[in-house]
Amino acid sequence: MLNLLDERKKKILKITIKDYIESAQPVSSRILAKKYHLGWSPATIRNEMADLEEEGYLIQPHTSAGRIPSDRGYRFYVDFLLDDFELNDDDIELTNNIIFSYIDWETLLQKVAELMSQRTTFISVVLFPQLKNTILKKIEFVDLREDAVVMILTTSTGVVKEKIIRLSESISEDELMRIKDELNRVFELKELQKVYWSISKGKHNLKVPQDIISALEELLRDLLYKDKEEEVFVAGLSKILRHFEFQDINKIKTLISVIEEEKTLSSLLFSAFLNKGVTILIGEEINIPELSDCSVVTTVYSIGGNVMGSIGMIGPKRMKYEKILGFVDLVGKVLSERLTQLLGE
Repeated sequence: MLNLLDERKKKILKITIKDYIESAQPVSSRILAKKYHLGWSPATIRNEMADLEEEGYLIQPHTSAGRIPSDRGYRFYVDFLLDDFELNDDDIELTNNIIFSYIDWETLLQKVAELMSQRTTFISVVLFPQLKNTILKKIEFVDLREDAVVMILTTSTGVVKEKIIRLSESISEDELMRIKDELNRVFELKELQKVYWSISKGKHNLKVPQDIISALEELLRDLLYKDKEEEVFVAGLSKILRHFEFQDINKIKTLISVIEEEKTLSSLLFSAFLNKGVTILIGEEINIPELSDCSVVTTVYSIGGNVMGSIGMIGPKRMKYEKILGFVDLVGKVLSERLTQLLGE
Protein backbone atom coordinates (compact mmCIF):
# COMPACT_ATOMS: atom_id res chain seq x y z
CA MET A 1 0.00 0.00 0.00
CA LEU A 2 1.42 3.37 -0.98
CA ASN A 3 1.90 5.94 1.79
CA LEU A 4 -0.21 8.64 0.10
CA LEU A 5 -1.93 10.38 3.03
CA ASP A 6 -0.84 13.88 3.99
CA GLU A 7 0.45 14.54 7.49
CA ARG A 8 -2.86 15.83 8.86
CA LYS A 9 -4.79 12.81 7.66
CA LYS A 10 -2.11 10.52 9.09
CA LYS A 11 -2.37 12.25 12.45
CA ILE A 12 -6.16 12.04 12.51
CA LEU A 13 -6.17 8.40 11.37
CA LYS A 14 -3.59 7.43 13.98
CA ILE A 15 -5.45 9.10 16.84
CA THR A 16 -8.79 7.71 15.67
CA ILE A 17 -7.44 4.17 15.67
CA LYS A 18 -5.67 4.53 19.01
CA ASP A 19 -8.80 6.01 20.61
CA TYR A 20 -10.99 3.23 19.21
CA ILE A 21 -8.57 0.57 20.45
CA GLU A 22 -8.78 2.08 23.94
CA SER A 23 -12.51 2.87 24.11
CA ALA A 24 -14.14 0.29 21.81
CA GLN A 25 -16.52 3.11 20.82
CA PRO A 26 -16.88 4.84 17.42
CA VAL A 27 -14.78 8.02 17.37
CA SER A 28 -16.28 11.37 16.38
CA SER A 29 -14.62 14.61 15.29
CA ARG A 30 -15.97 16.25 18.45
CA ILE A 31 -14.20 13.66 20.62
CA LEU A 32 -10.91 14.15 18.78
CA ALA A 33 -11.09 17.94 18.99
CA LYS A 34 -11.98 17.95 22.70
CA LYS A 35 -9.72 15.15 23.86
CA TYR A 36 -6.51 15.63 21.90
CA HIS A 37 -6.22 19.42 21.37
CA LEU A 38 -5.04 19.01 17.79
CA GLY A 39 -5.24 22.69 16.92
CA TRP A 40 -7.81 22.14 14.19
CA SER A 41 -11.49 22.96 14.36
CA PRO A 42 -14.07 20.15 14.72
CA ALA A 43 -15.29 21.02 11.22
CA THR A 44 -11.80 20.54 9.75
CA ILE A 45 -11.40 17.24 11.60
CA ARG A 46 -14.85 16.13 10.46
CA ASN A 47 -13.99 16.86 6.81
CA GLU A 48 -10.72 14.95 7.08
CA MET A 49 -12.50 11.98 8.66
CA ALA A 50 -15.05 12.06 5.86
CA ASP A 51 -12.20 11.97 3.33
CA LEU A 52 -10.57 9.04 5.18
CA GLU A 53 -13.90 7.23 5.07
CA GLU A 54 -14.26 7.88 1.36
CA GLU A 55 -10.74 6.56 0.77
CA GLY A 56 -11.53 3.35 2.70
CA TYR A 57 -9.53 3.91 5.88
CA LEU A 58 -12.50 4.50 8.19
CA ILE A 59 -16.03 3.12 8.45
CA GLN A 60 -19.16 4.78 9.84
CA PRO A 61 -21.12 1.88 11.35
CA HIS A 62 -24.28 4.00 11.84
CA THR A 63 -25.44 7.27 10.29
CA SER A 64 -25.32 9.20 13.54
CA ALA A 65 -22.27 7.42 14.97
CA GLY A 66 -18.60 8.22 14.86
CA ARG A 67 -16.15 6.18 12.81
CA ILE A 68 -14.10 3.05 13.34
CA PRO A 69 -11.05 1.72 11.45
CA SER A 70 -11.48 -0.49 8.39
CA ASP A 71 -9.08 -3.32 7.57
CA ARG A 72 -7.32 -0.89 5.24
CA GLY A 73 -7.07 1.65 8.06
CA TYR A 74 -5.56 -0.88 10.44
CA ARG A 75 -3.11 -1.99 7.76
CA PHE A 76 -1.97 1.59 7.10
CA TYR A 77 -1.62 2.11 10.85
CA VAL A 78 0.51 -1.01 11.29
CA ASP A 79 2.67 -0.32 8.22
CA PHE A 80 3.24 3.43 8.58
CA LEU A 81 1.97 4.87 11.87
CA LEU A 82 2.90 2.34 14.52
CA ASP A 83 4.95 3.51 17.49
CA ASP A 84 7.91 1.47 18.73
CA PHE A 85 7.19 -1.94 20.26
CA GLU A 86 6.11 -1.72 23.89
CA LEU A 87 7.63 -4.04 26.48
CA ASN A 88 7.24 -3.81 30.23
CA ASP A 89 9.55 -5.29 32.81
CA ASP A 90 6.92 -7.77 34.03
CA ASP A 91 6.55 -9.28 30.54
CA ILE A 92 10.31 -9.61 30.15
CA GLU A 93 10.85 -11.11 33.62
CA LEU A 94 7.94 -13.55 33.42
CA THR A 95 8.84 -14.68 29.89
CA ASN A 96 12.43 -15.41 30.87
CA ASN A 97 11.44 -17.11 34.13
CA ILE A 98 8.93 -19.45 32.51
CA ILE A 99 10.89 -20.31 29.37
CA PHE A 100 14.13 -20.97 31.25
CA SER A 101 12.36 -23.12 33.88
CA TYR A 102 11.77 -26.13 31.63
CA ILE A 103 14.20 -28.60 30.13
CA ASP A 104 11.66 -30.76 28.28
CA TRP A 105 11.02 -28.97 24.99
CA GLU A 106 7.45 -30.25 24.52
CA THR A 107 6.38 -29.06 27.99
CA LEU A 108 8.19 -25.82 27.27
CA LEU A 109 6.11 -25.17 24.14
CA GLN A 110 2.90 -25.88 26.06
CA LYS A 111 3.93 -23.39 28.72
CA VAL A 112 4.76 -20.81 26.05
CA ALA A 113 1.21 -21.10 24.68
CA GLU A 114 -0.20 -20.64 28.19
CA LEU A 115 2.10 -17.70 28.89
CA MET A 116 1.10 -15.85 25.72
CA SER A 117 -2.59 -16.30 26.38
CA GLN A 118 -2.25 -15.31 30.02
CA ARG A 119 -0.44 -12.06 29.24
CA THR A 120 -2.66 -10.98 26.34
CA THR A 121 -6.13 -12.54 26.95
CA PHE A 122 -6.00 -13.67 23.31
CA ILE A 123 -5.87 -17.12 21.75
CA SER A 124 -2.30 -18.37 21.47
CA VAL A 125 -1.10 -21.02 19.05
CA VAL A 126 2.26 -22.80 18.85
CA LEU A 127 3.23 -24.77 15.75
CA PHE A 128 5.95 -27.31 16.33
CA PRO A 129 7.80 -30.24 14.75
CA GLN A 130 7.36 -33.49 16.66
CA LEU A 131 11.01 -34.29 17.32
CA LYS A 132 10.98 -35.88 20.76
CA ASN A 133 12.52 -39.38 20.92
CA THR A 134 12.99 -39.50 17.15
CA ILE A 135 16.31 -41.17 16.42
CA LEU A 136 18.03 -41.91 13.13
CA LYS A 137 18.41 -45.70 13.13
CA LYS A 138 20.25 -46.19 9.86
CA ILE A 139 21.05 -44.88 6.40
CA GLU A 140 21.04 -47.23 3.44
CA PHE A 141 21.61 -46.97 -0.30
CA VAL A 142 20.35 -48.84 -3.32
CA ASP A 143 22.51 -48.54 -6.43
CA LEU A 144 20.25 -47.92 -9.43
CA ARG A 145 22.83 -47.26 -12.08
CA GLU A 146 26.07 -45.36 -12.51
CA ASP A 147 24.52 -41.89 -12.14
CA ALA A 148 21.76 -42.52 -9.58
CA VAL A 149 21.24 -44.09 -6.14
CA VAL A 150 18.37 -44.31 -3.68
CA MET A 151 18.99 -43.06 -0.15
CA ILE A 152 16.77 -44.62 2.55
CA LEU A 153 16.47 -43.24 6.10
CA THR A 154 14.87 -45.26 8.88
CA THR A 155 13.92 -43.68 12.23
CA SER A 156 13.24 -45.03 15.70
CA THR A 157 9.51 -44.32 15.22
CA GLY A 158 9.40 -46.63 12.20
CA VAL A 159 9.22 -43.87 9.62
CA VAL A 160 11.05 -44.68 6.40
CA LYS A 161 11.96 -41.89 4.00
CA GLU A 162 13.66 -42.36 0.65
CA LYS A 163 14.97 -40.19 -2.14
CA ILE A 164 16.49 -40.80 -5.57
CA ILE A 165 19.78 -38.94 -5.91
CA ARG A 166 21.06 -37.91 -9.32
CA LEU A 167 24.84 -38.00 -9.09
CA SER A 168 27.06 -35.47 -10.82
CA GLU A 169 29.81 -38.11 -10.88
CA SER A 170 29.48 -41.90 -10.87
CA ILE A 171 30.26 -43.82 -7.68
CA SER A 172 31.49 -47.40 -7.52
CA GLU A 173 29.76 -50.01 -5.40
CA ASP A 174 32.70 -50.14 -2.99
CA GLU A 175 32.71 -46.34 -2.64
CA LEU A 176 28.98 -46.32 -1.98
CA MET A 177 29.47 -48.91 0.77
CA ARG A 178 32.21 -46.77 2.31
CA ILE A 179 29.93 -43.70 2.24
CA LYS A 180 27.12 -45.64 3.91
CA ASP A 181 29.44 -46.92 6.64
CA GLU A 182 30.82 -43.44 7.28
CA LEU A 183 27.37 -41.81 7.50
CA ASN A 184 26.11 -44.47 9.89
CA ARG A 185 29.25 -44.31 12.00
CA VAL A 186 28.79 -40.56 12.48
CA PHE A 187 24.99 -40.27 12.70
CA GLU A 188 23.52 -43.65 13.66
CA LEU A 189 21.33 -43.52 16.82
CA LYS A 190 21.53 -39.74 17.03
CA GLU A 191 18.49 -37.46 17.27
CA LEU A 192 17.20 -36.36 13.88
CA GLN A 193 17.34 -32.67 14.72
CA LYS A 194 20.97 -32.91 15.79
CA VAL A 195 21.91 -34.72 12.59
CA TYR A 196 20.10 -32.05 10.58
CA TRP A 197 21.82 -29.18 12.40
CA SER A 198 25.19 -30.81 11.94
CA ILE A 199 24.58 -31.24 8.21
CA SER A 200 23.02 -27.81 7.63
CA LYS A 201 25.82 -26.04 9.54
CA GLY A 202 28.56 -27.96 7.75
CA LYS A 203 29.95 -29.34 11.02
CA HIS A 204 30.22 -32.94 9.86
CA ASN A 205 33.71 -33.09 8.22
CA LEU A 206 32.56 -36.02 6.11
CA LYS A 207 34.30 -37.33 3.02
CA VAL A 208 31.00 -37.67 1.18
CA PRO A 209 29.98 -36.18 -2.19
CA GLN A 210 27.94 -32.99 -1.94
CA ASP A 211 25.09 -34.58 -3.95
CA ILE A 212 24.57 -37.06 -1.13
CA ILE A 213 25.01 -34.48 1.65
CA SER A 214 22.40 -32.22 0.03
CA ALA A 215 19.98 -35.12 -0.39
CA LEU A 216 20.44 -36.15 3.25
CA GLU A 217 19.75 -32.60 4.40
CA GLU A 218 16.58 -32.47 2.30
CA LEU A 219 15.33 -35.81 3.61
CA LEU A 220 15.93 -34.76 7.20
CA ARG A 221 14.15 -31.45 6.62
CA ASP A 222 11.14 -33.33 5.25
CA LEU A 223 11.09 -35.63 8.27
CA LEU A 224 11.42 -32.81 10.76
CA TYR A 225 9.00 -30.31 9.27
CA LYS A 226 6.74 -31.35 6.40
CA ASP A 227 5.38 -34.48 8.06
CA LYS A 228 4.61 -32.58 11.28
CA GLU A 229 3.18 -29.31 10.06
CA GLU A 230 -0.26 -29.86 11.59
CA GLU A 231 0.89 -30.31 15.22
CA VAL A 232 -0.23 -27.34 17.33
CA PHE A 233 -0.75 -26.27 20.92
CA VAL A 234 -3.68 -23.89 21.57
CA ALA A 235 -4.43 -21.90 24.74
CA GLY A 236 -6.79 -19.12 25.78
CA LEU A 237 -10.08 -19.97 24.07
CA SER A 238 -12.01 -18.93 27.17
CA LYS A 239 -10.09 -15.67 27.53
CA ILE A 240 -11.21 -14.37 24.14
CA LEU A 241 -14.74 -14.08 25.59
CA ARG A 242 -13.58 -11.05 27.57
CA HIS A 243 -13.53 -8.93 24.42
CA PHE A 244 -16.76 -7.33 23.30
CA GLU A 245 -16.17 -8.41 19.68
CA PHE A 246 -16.77 -12.00 20.77
CA GLN A 247 -19.87 -11.67 22.94
CA ASP A 248 -22.17 -13.14 20.27
CA ILE A 249 -22.60 -16.86 20.98
CA ASN A 250 -22.89 -17.79 17.29
CA LYS A 251 -19.68 -15.93 16.52
CA ILE A 252 -17.92 -17.77 19.33
CA LYS A 253 -19.12 -21.15 18.09
CA THR A 254 -17.84 -20.35 14.61
CA LEU A 255 -14.49 -19.17 15.96
CA ILE A 256 -14.03 -22.28 18.09
CA SER A 257 -14.85 -24.56 15.15
CA VAL A 258 -12.03 -22.94 13.15
CA ILE A 259 -9.57 -23.04 16.05
CA GLU A 260 -10.22 -26.76 16.48
CA GLU A 261 -9.11 -27.40 12.89
CA GLU A 262 -5.39 -28.02 13.33
CA LYS A 263 -4.75 -28.00 9.59
CA THR A 264 -6.28 -24.53 9.29
CA LEU A 265 -4.21 -23.22 12.18
CA SER A 266 -0.97 -24.75 10.92
CA SER A 267 -1.43 -23.25 7.44
CA LEU A 268 -2.14 -19.89 9.06
CA LEU A 269 1.00 -20.04 11.20
CA PHE A 270 3.09 -21.15 8.24
CA SER A 271 2.78 -17.61 6.87
CA ALA A 272 5.37 -16.65 9.48
CA PHE A 273 7.97 -18.77 7.67
CA LEU A 274 7.80 -16.53 4.61
CA ASN A 275 9.63 -13.61 6.19
CA LYS A 276 11.11 -15.28 9.30
CA GLY A 277 10.00 -12.39 11.50
CA VAL A 278 6.90 -10.85 13.02
CA THR A 279 3.98 -11.11 10.60
CA ILE A 280 0.57 -9.41 10.92
CA LEU A 281 -2.59 -10.45 9.09
CA ILE A 282 -5.68 -8.27 9.55
CA GLY A 283 -9.28 -9.21 8.87
CA GLU A 284 -9.83 -10.29 5.29
CA GLU A 285 -6.06 -10.73 4.78
CA ILE A 286 -6.32 -13.92 6.84
CA ASN A 287 -8.41 -15.50 4.05
CA ILE A 288 -10.55 -17.39 6.58
CA PRO A 289 -14.08 -15.87 6.67
CA GLU A 290 -14.64 -17.01 10.26
CA LEU A 291 -11.62 -14.93 11.35
CA SER A 292 -12.59 -11.75 9.48
CA ASP A 293 -13.06 -9.89 12.78
CA CYS A 294 -9.60 -10.92 13.97
CA SER A 295 -5.97 -10.05 13.57
CA VAL A 296 -3.24 -12.69 13.68
CA VAL A 297 0.30 -11.87 14.86
CA THR A 298 2.97 -14.53 14.33
CA THR A 299 6.71 -15.03 14.47
CA VAL A 300 9.11 -17.95 14.17
CA TYR A 301 11.32 -19.66 16.70
CA SER A 302 14.61 -21.28 15.80
CA ILE A 303 17.40 -23.46 17.12
CA GLY A 304 20.90 -22.36 16.32
CA GLY A 305 19.59 -20.14 13.54
CA ASN A 306 17.50 -22.91 11.94
CA VAL A 307 13.78 -22.08 11.89
CA MET A 308 11.87 -24.83 13.69
CA GLY A 309 8.29 -23.62 14.13
CA SER A 310 6.14 -20.58 14.79
CA ILE A 311 4.03 -18.99 17.49
CA GLY A 312 1.03 -16.75 17.08
CA MET A 313 -1.74 -14.75 18.70
CA ILE A 314 -5.33 -14.55 17.45
CA GLY A 315 -7.32 -11.63 18.80
CA PRO A 316 -9.70 -8.85 17.80
CA LYS A 317 -8.55 -6.31 15.23
CA ARG A 318 -8.96 -3.78 18.03
CA MET A 319 -5.72 -4.81 19.75
CA LYS A 320 -2.82 -2.77 21.09
CA TYR A 321 -0.48 -3.61 18.24
CA GLU A 322 2.64 -2.04 19.73
CA LYS A 323 2.29 -4.18 22.84
CA ILE A 324 1.27 -7.42 21.11
CA LEU A 325 3.97 -7.17 18.45
CA GLY A 326 6.59 -6.45 21.08
CA PHE A 327 5.48 -9.35 23.25
CA VAL A 328 5.30 -11.90 20.42
CA ASP A 329 8.74 -10.80 19.20
CA LEU A 330 10.12 -11.15 22.74
CA VAL A 331 8.70 -14.66 23.23
CA GLY A 332 10.01 -15.82 19.86
CA LYS A 333 13.54 -14.63 20.63
CA VAL A 334 13.67 -15.97 24.21
CA LEU A 335 12.21 -19.31 23.11
CA SER A 336 14.82 -19.57 20.34
CA GLU A 337 17.58 -18.85 22.85
CA ARG A 338 16.32 -21.50 25.26
CA LEU A 339 15.77 -24.21 22.63
CA THR A 340 19.23 -23.55 21.22
CA GLN A 341 20.65 -23.96 24.71
CA LEU A 342 18.76 -27.23 25.25
CA LEU A 343 19.06 -28.87 21.85
CA GLY A 344 21.60 -27.02 19.77
CA GLU A 345 25.16 -28.01 19.29
